[in-house]
Amino acid sequence: MTHTLLTGATGLLGGQLMADLLEADVALAVLVRPGAGVSGRERIEGILQRQEKDRGRLLPRPVVLEGDLNADRCGLDRERISWLRRACSRIVHSAASLQFTGKDRGEEPWRTNVGGTQHVLELSRAAGVSDFWHISTAYVSGLATGVIPEQPSTDAHGFRNDYEASKHEAETLVRNASWLTSPTFMRPAVIVGHSQSGATTTYHGLMAMLQLMAVIVRSQPADEQGYRHVPLRLAMTGEERRNLVPVDWVAETMTTLLQSPQARGGIFHIAPDRPITNREVIDYASSYLGSGGVQFVGTTPPDDMSLLEEMVYGGKGLYESYEDTDPVFSMERLHAIPGVRHCPTIDEAMIHRFIAHGDKDRWGKRRQKPAAVSRWMEDVINELRGAGGDAAVAEVARLAASGAAAESPATVGLECLGPGGGAWTVEIPHDGSAQVWPGRPEAAETIVALEPSRLIHYARLAMAAAPQAAAGRRPRTAATAPGDTVTN
Repeated sequence: MTHTLLTGATGLLGGQLMADLLEADVALAVLVRPGAGVSGRERIEGILQRQEKDRGRLLPRPVVLEGDLNADRCGLDRERISWLRRACSRIVHSAASLQFTGKDRGEEPWRTNVGGTQHVLELSRAAGVSDFWHISTAYVSGLATGVIPEQPSTDAHGFRNDYEASKHEAETLVRNASWLTSPTFMRPAVIVGHSQSGATTTYHGLMAMLQLMAVIVRSQPADEQGYRHVPLRLAMTGEERRNLVPVDWVAETMTTLLQSPQARGGIFHIAPDRPITNREVIDYASSYLGSGGVQFVGTTPPDDMSLLEEMVYGGKGLYESYEDTDPVFSMERLHAIPGVRHCPTIDEAMIHRFIAHGDKDRWGKRRQKPAAVSRWMEDVINELRGAGGDAAVAEVARLAASGAAAESPATVGLECLGPGGGAWTVEIPHDGSAQVWPGRPEAAETIVALEPSRLIHYARLAMAAAPQAAAGRRPRTAATAPGDTVTN
């Protein structure tokens, strides 16, 4: 069993983590819900194509399992659960609702964070997967004070909101699942955009604050030098700490943990070594926007608010529960893992990148281009199986592997990188029968990496060879094409 099943791959963290794991050559399957008029594979393809553009390289494609976190066993049928039992050895549960409050426990965040976690746990039990990695939040500590240890969460101190309480309950469900062996908990602090590009797909928290500042500042008149004065009094000292962590560092850290045997079964806070303060956020944003005039007046709002101040205080809304300084999270266990880097400091340049991306992305309103795929390799394989059965795919494996695995018995992995790609395992036993299933074979088997055009070429050769095979003649094996890579 070689694959890791990842939930939440369409989220900000999940998309970055998916790409990092694929780049690290981790065989991956993803559980994804189709969108309005968009299939699960199209959603994943769009994310990976954007990641490939940023990284300057093609990535493998995961096995895409369409399902629903809010359905029993995540909506997967017996065939897909059977595949998980055969091919999956680990689950990383990232999917979550970030909504702070809900009307009742049937709504978000309870539905996804508690109910969804229960369904993923049911799936893990049905598939016989006992290695479970739960992505939680550092804020399961709730209203606890002092340095927060990397220990199981409790409800002893209460919580600021339903989000924290629901994530605590989810951790408790995982911890009490008797069929799991040493579940692992990864607890990031507040995840923000990419440290280098500023890119994000979510516009709450820090980005909501930066957007509000951009709107307010740009509504003020500018002087001849373009400077805008913002007469705004904020009910804070400015020294309140914010535990913000860039999404690329969080995903990198999680990838390191997932590849470290000694991390399994641990609890890890993924937080900044040096939190940023409210004053720094506002000063850095002001320098980008060419503004000034914000005053920090303590913890009590002014009695004589201006219209501008009333708008600002009315816009803070749900984030008021986080106006106090953030907790301090212990990270001793995290930094004891080899290869884990310290969190990059969120400085002025990074805040500028966040605002620049927000402007470019129209603060989340820019329409993303759909995934561009000329031909899905999954469709090619399915068409081949429909016309010639698994034996036809086995012939493609023989042609692609050339002399490396031309004789049975053999297990060959076919893998196409880039748009529309995918991976398949082909078993070729002595008796000439064959079996094909999605995903990679065990690491020790032969794996052929080839361009999609080569897979299509070999598929045509295999179909042309079908009449010869029926007449008892073995077609001539093609030489490995330039660009095909065979590994053992």
